[in-house]
Amino acid sequence: MGGETLLMVFARAPRLGQVKTRLIPALGEQGALAVHQRLLDRTLTEAAAFAGPARLMLDQPDETLARRAAAINLSVGYQQGADLGERMARALAAGLADHARVLLVGCDCPVLDQAYLALAEDRLRHGRVVLGASEDGGFVLIGGGDAKVWRADRFEGVRLGGGYALADTLVALNDESGVEVLPPLWDVDRPEDVRRARNLGVLP
Repeated sequence: MGGETLLMVFARAPRLGQVKTRLIPALGEQGALAVHQRLLDRTLTEAAAFAGPARLMLDQPDETLARRAAAINLSVGYQQGADLGERMARALAAGLADHARVLLVGCDCPVLDQAYLALAEDRLRHGRVVLGASEDGGFVLIGGGDAKVWRADRFEGVRLGGGYALADTLVALNDESGVEVLPPLWDVDRPEDVRRARNLGVLP
């Protein structure tokens, strides 16, 4: 097992009408796809700057994204599991088979940066699980240093993708010690989030 930290980026391949669906009523399918692609590109740029190895984890094959990842020295893997919780658990366990620590992020957070990733990595050196909170009650990052924590059913009953995701995950992890929650960031899920990101210059 290597001593480094692996950064995994969970992403959906950009497909018209299948990404950022909560934005479609306000932005249309093309607008929602453009937001998704911009956020994904930003996250991949951050992943490429990470001090350790980084891997793009796709929900389905996408040759364009695979080439983009390879060009910036990211490996490519594919999510495995019946739902998001199982896919995250399996990815964390698989990453920990070859690395001392794994950080897993999505591609919806426009303010995730190297300082936050470094904070998560530092806290993980002293604990077993780290969670990066989101202002909406979810989380933007989850990390672990022990593969045994991430059995396939770890997220069973967790309401992912909503305002209870962080609280439910903490309940699901209540048999584990050394769980730390980082200060909250925010995701782009709603039209007001798009406006916020545009005001910061993250989205055009």
